[in-house]
Amino acid sequence: MAARIPGPKYFPVFKNDTKSEPDHRITNGEPAKRGQFPWQVAIISDLSYFCGGSLISDTWVLTAAHCTYNRTKFVVILGIVSLTEPESQIVVQETVNNIVHSGYNDTNANNDIALIRLPVPVDFSLYISSVRLPSRSQLTTDFVGQTVRISGWGRVSDLIQDLSNTLQYADMPVIANSQCIETFHELITSTKICVSTDDKRSPCNGDSGGPLVIQEDDGRYTEIGIASFVHVYGCESRFPAVFTRVTGFLDWIEKNTGIVIV
Repeated sequence: MAARIPGPKYFPVFKNDTKSEPDHRITNGEPAKRGQFPWQVAIISDLSYFCGGSLISDTWVLTAAHCTYNRTKFVVILGIVSLTEPESQIVVQETVNNIVHSGYNDTNANNDIALIRLPVPVDFSLYISSVRLPSRSQLTTDFVGQTVRISGWGRVSDLIQDLSNTLQYADMPVIANSQCIETFHELITSTKICVSTDDKRSPCNGDSGGPLVIQEDDGRYTEIGIASFVHVYGCESRFPAVFTRVTGFLDWIEKNTGIVIV
């Protein structure tokens, strides 16, 4: 679901002549405002592939393994909403430091999770701050029936190949894995979480690695999923969309980042 960068676009450090390739963006979503998703980051790998990710501390970005697997250089852009218009107070960092889950399987998308380490800790601001990770008390929570939110710059339609110029978001309900298995069969495991796209709101090409969040009772957002894949028939096919379930990897995140998860 990682997208090739379409051109020309405004990127602070990139060439404008990179070619486009079909990928994922949020279909039938709404445009985000600056500061609405301060944890959202844009990731360009090897100057060619575009993914989303989330800031989980001042040093670490969480994303999908298929966004970093077999790639060597990453440019991470924080604090932006628009890919075409210059914005103030953005942060751009280049890094080669990433950790792909050792069990990642690009055939069945198992363990589709990765980390990117920023070379310089970022200062939090109105436009840049971290998203909360789940607590260990939520390890057995399935979130079924709850409304969650996805954000990203992926395609807004199966008929449009380019990334969205503006960060988009959409709300959708979590469905039971047993329901998701009816579509994807053995691809669905306990470390994946699915959402309904019956209203054609869905992640799409370019949204890969982006955060699936839930707003909790204290008003804060917690990341419970990482955009992984959709049905081969397309983002607007009304088949479920699949995410890596973050609660299945809390030990892995803590071990590799040093972030204490209670």
